[in-house]
Amino acid sequence: MKGLMIFVFLFSAFSCVSKVDTEVQTPSGTIFSQDSLSLDSLWQELVFEKGGCLTGGQRAKDGHFGNEGCVLTNYRKTDWRLFFNHPKDELTEFLINKFADTTVTNIHTCPFAIATNGEVAVYCLTKIHLVNWYDFNPFHEYRDRETTGGEDCEQTWLQAILEDPKQRAVLIDAWQKL
Repeated sequence: MKGLMIFVFLFSAFSCVSKVDTEVQTPSGTIFSQDSLSLDSLWQELVFEKGGCLTGGQRAKDGHFGNEGCVLTNYRKTDWRLFFNHPKDELTEFLINKFADTTVTNIHTCPFAIATNGEVAVYCLTKIHLVNWYDFNPFHEYRDRETTGGEDCEQTWLQAILEDPKQRAVLIDAWQKL
C-alpha cells in the first residue's frame, strides 16, 4: 500500500509536463501555489471532448457577447471560466495560433455546421475583446452581407478567410493590434 501511494504521488507530480503554476493569495496574505491545466489541455477538453453549441451566439453586440444558450457563456453544461480567466494577452496569442487549424471540433454553430478549430478560436477572441472579425476594416464587406444558406453564410465566409494564408495574416494582424 505504501509503495502504491508513493507511485501515485510520483506519477501525479511528474505526469503533466505543461502545467501552469498559479498563485493564489488568501485573505491572510499567504501565497499558495497550485497547479492548473495548461491552455492546451483546457482547449482540448472544452473544444474537442466536451464541445457544445454556440446557438448563434458567437457574436459581440452592444458590448455583450453570446446569448443564454451559447456554450462559451453558459456555465451549466461546460465551464469555460478556467480558460477565460487566463490573461487577455496570453489568450490572444494562444488563440491566434489556432487560426490555420481546420480540424473539426465538437462545437456546433447553429443553425449551420460544426466549427473548425480556427473558427472557435476567432469566436473566443470575439468574447474576450468584444469585437467581431467582420468589424475589422479589411472585412467590413461581410458585416451586412446577406446569407443565402448553409453554404453561403457567416461561418463559411470566416472559414474561407482562415483557410487563405493572405487573408488569415490580415485577420491575425488586426487581432494583434487590439
